[in-house]
Amino acid sequence: MRDNASVDMTRDAAGSIPNYRWTICALLFFATTVNYLDRQVLSLLKPTLEEKWGWSDSDYANIASAFQFTYA
Repeated sequence: MRDNASVDMTRDAAGSIPNYRWTICALLFFATTVNYLDRQVLSLLKPTLEEKWGWSDSDYANIASAFQFTYA
């Protein structure tokens, strides 16, 4: 037997089930944008990271690769 109370909680004031398509689309777009910005910040920090911790190009490549593998 179905519980009508749980079904009614998902309905809006007009009595229809709300459409979350555009909310989900906006959240996916936001997540993609944050991902892209994170990658750009890492590349912008390369000179600072090299100076502060004495990283070589190989060290930076290892960090950048690990960062991208975790996103994948």
